[in-house]
Amino acid sequence: MTQRELADLVRAEIYNASGKESVITAKSISDWECGMYTWPPAHVRRALCRVLEKADPADLGFFNSRRVSEARVSSTVSLLDLMAGRLPPAGANTLYVPGGQSFSGVDVEAHLREAASSGEGWLMVDAGPDGVLNRPDRRSLVVVVDGKQQSYILDGRRFAGRVGGRTGLQPVSSAVAVDDLTVGIIWAVTNTDVALLADDSQISTVQSGLEPRDGHYVWDAPWTEMPTLTPVAVHWLRSWFCTQYSTRNLERMLGQPCFWTQGRSGEDVTSWLLWRHRFEYLRLSSRWFPGLRCDFYVSNVSNSPLYERVLLLLAVALMEGFGIAATLNAESERSEAERTVSADESMVLNRIGGCGLCCADASASRSCRGALCDVADPEHGPSSVTEQSSKRRLETIANHLDVPWPWFQQRCAELAVEGVDDVAHPRSRLLSTRGLNAAIRYVAHMKGS
Repeated sequence: MTQRELADLVRAEIYNASGKESVITAKSISDWECGMYTWPPAHVRRALCRVLEKADPADLGFFNSRRVSEARVSSTVSLLDLMAGRLPPAGANTLYVPGGQSFSGVDVEAHLREAASSGEGWLMVDAGPDGVLNRPDRRSLVVVVDGKQQSYILDGRRFAGRVGGRTGLQPVSSAVAVDDLTVGIIWAVTNTDVALLADDSQISTVQSGLEPRDGHYVWDAPWTEMPTLTPVAVHWLRSWFCTQYSTRNLERMLGQPCFWTQGRSGEDVTSWLLWRHRFEYLRLSSRWFPGLRCDFYVSNVSNSPLYERVLLLLAVALMEGFGIAATLNAESERSEAERTVSADESMVLNRIGGCGLCCADASASRSCRGALCDVADPEHGPSSVTEQSSKRRLETIANHLDVPWPWFQQRCAELAVEGVDDVAHPRSRLLSTRGLNAAIRYVAHMKGS
């Protein structure tokens, strides 16, 4: 039947049953077929069922959106659930990327695919409609399941772009298997990207409204014009101010400086792995001062999930990749460390017109005169750290973080070939995956004892 013929039959059925005329047109039939209206009036549903010889409106695809709203909420699967083997229902659904101390959490559209075949290190996957994955207004992830119920995960837009409109089965690397490495990458990139994109205009406004004055940035605009920013955006601005100041004053530093960071968790240190200006700052500083050290002060590491500890280890690997010897210290030891910092040693405190934005920790440097105890050799102190090989330092820190080193190095070797962008690709102009890729490749190609 044509849509018009079906409309005529439905109108006649309603008239025979109730004696009332109804306005049912071909356009009505088209709207129901396309799903624009999922629950027509009761008398229309009954007429359609009788004409099409169906026992229940659900057999025609109708559903009451109000009644199923709660069921839809309960079908939301967390990114962390994928590691436990719980998959989103077939078709598009919501995958929740959890938040953190500063991260707000993100709902991402998930598309479930089954691997049609697999081989050594690869799978063949039907990409599906390109338009579903390549929408600029939505974030999407493709979740692939093989015959052994192992899950793999890909950035939807990136996957659609790589497929390039081709139809049929497409190859996918098995390096994107769902585990604490890929989950940590998606968790960090997605949360950071969403937060900075939300405040991109405000960040630009603050940057353009700042004026350098006596070594500090000053906000001369009225207080009411200071935008409200997300915690991630505030942290980014603090870091950017400090980086600008420190870069201009590298030649004023006396002696051999070292980095220190209050990256207490994997969430805190994602900035080293993802923020463009920090990557460039590391590269410049490591060339200006060969043989730098970086002190990480962490707390409650044992209470952090493994994917956060993996991110912390990647941040340490990034430092090591730049030739910066990393140490891991307990947060409680900060009170015992040297706190006397002069202006020439570039401890930066940048304030913006009294708004409370200040930074004493994002990218600051200080002289390494303090006797800081490190986990690599708590009896002999930091002097022995630089005598160890980079691999030995990383293995020791991995052991302290309870990250299995053989697994970590093997997974980095697998993902280094593909790169992390197929797993999570940021959209913000302020972010880059260069730090993540550099850290992963450094671990993957690490040699020596």
